[in-house]
Amino acid sequence: MPMAVVMDIFWSIVALVIAYVVHKIIMSSINRFVSSIGKEVKAPKTLSVLLGFLIYGFAIAGILAIWDVNLAPYLAGLGISGIVLGLALQEPLTNFMSGILVLVTRKVFEGEVVDVDGLTGIVDVVKMNHVHLRTFDGKLILIPNRKVWSGTVTKFWPGRYRRIDVDVTVDYSSDLDKVVAILKKVLEEEPLVVKDESVQNNVVFKSFDSNGVTYTVRFWAERETYLDALNAVAHRIKREFDGSRIKIPFTVVEVRKPE
Repeated sequence: MPMAVVMDIFWSIVALVIAYVVHKIIMSSINRFVSSIGKEVKAPKTLSVLLGFLIYGFAIAGILAIWDVNLAPYLAGLGISGIVLGLALQEPLTNFMSGILVLVTRKVFEGEVVDVDGLTGIVDVVKMNHVHLRTFDGKLILIPNRKVWSGTVTKFWPGRYRRIDVDVTVDYSSDLDKVVAILKKVLEEEPLVVKDESVQNNVVFKSFDSNGVTYTVRFWAERETYLDALNAVAHRIKREFDGSRIKIPFTVVEVRKPE
């Protein structure tokens, strides 16, 4: 193998290694800087994809220069084949451009809980051609960026807090004023329930059911403590009802032996 070819291969590998190292250094520097000001990168995977695209793009351009590759004659010689190739690449290019729009406008971003035309989950990463959506049961769905950009996106809990609705049914013999007072007391005393002027916790009547009276307990919790707050409120309600001898009715099924 001629020495010139060996050197071209060597410098091509060096270009890729440099691109890899630069990518790692820039990401580490960004993480350190953001941490130093007491914050965190909201979309590290998506940011890494964007930086990688730019850095490796320059590396590939450098490798083409090392090998003295001039693309103009190839592009000019494609002719009809170029039209066919363009049609074949139409879908990927559309997804690529849509991905840039999704990233720039932040229509969806990493870590957000969204519904995209009936597909619900947490955005794992926004890549150049697909949005990776991880469902709550562990599935990974790859949605083409053009569908994300042109589709209907519903954002769940875009704010800091998330509302929880708990239906509580009590026996018809219960003192309803006392029931409401106990439920409000639970919301006031539970530390995981948000007490903020921007949200409202309340207890509202829902329905007269066949086995009792149902109230809806509505309260807000931090997104990170959603499940803990739900369990804590449910346990408090049960303890308070037991202490006040308020019955939570249950369905009784009577089975009779045929005569």
